Amino acid sequence: MKIYDNFDSYSICCVCGDIHGEFDVLLGRLKRLRITDALIIVAGDCGIGFDVPSFHEQLYKRLEKTLEKLNCCLLLVRGNHDDPAYFEKEFLSFPRMKTVPDYSVLRFRQRTILCVGGAISIDRRFRLSRMRFDQEKEKNVRKLYWEQEAPYYNANELMQIRAEGLRVDTVITHTHTHTAPSFCSPTDKNGIENWMSEDSDLARDIDEERHVMDRLYCRLLADKHPLFQWYYGHFHNSCIEIIDGVHFSMLSICEMKELA
Repeated sequence: MKIYDNFDSYSICCVCGDIHGEFDVLLGRLKRLRITDALIIVAGDCGIGFDVPSFHEQLYKRLEKTLEKLNCCLLLVRGNHDDPAYFEKEFLSFPRMKTVPDYSVLRFRQRTILCVGGAISIDRRFRLSRMRFDQEKEKNVRKLYWEQEAPYYNANELMQIRAEGLRVDTVITHTHTHTAPSFCSPTDKNGIENWMSEDSDLARDIDEERHVMDRLYCRLLADKHPLFQWYYGHFHNSCIEIIDGVHFSMLSICEMKELA
């Protein structure tokens, strides 16, 4: 378990939906909304890992001055459009932009935030076939899919969080195609029938994915964490639900919400 808590220079914390590599759009939104002195947590599908490591170094150099001027820091949670290695091994660890491992805990002022990334790609067959096509054509093959993309349940990490006396009040997951607690919107598979017809394992894997989130939710309640908010993205839509006192917020692309 990784704990991040050096955020004294920031006044607010915001959660952002998928950006799909559009960091300039994200910073432009911060400027338009006049968001400053802020910790920004991107809830997956950051677009990290499709390019060589030097690309991300150059990207940060381009963003750094604006982040310094706004006094903002980006913490990136992995989605299914991200290379898990960048997050597990914290490959991006710049002063104002970091990839955080699954089951990281962020301590911001009075808040304790648990981050768990990952999701199933409904288009995984297409992305794999594209990679095979490029290989056959002897093109420069870019990694488009990662087999370890799914979220996973880690009982040991949750046990350690409890042993450390950490009291989680906020959860941030990525979620793709029904990866959220099973009672949260959306609760059906409408709109992905074509993908399921082309991928015979997709429905089963999506159900397992939701089971992981259900287990996480139930474990946090069983451990008596004061769970109050849960943010998730990748449905490319917005929705707010209050279920048994927990505020579940679905974030659309680049949608920003400040922690209450």
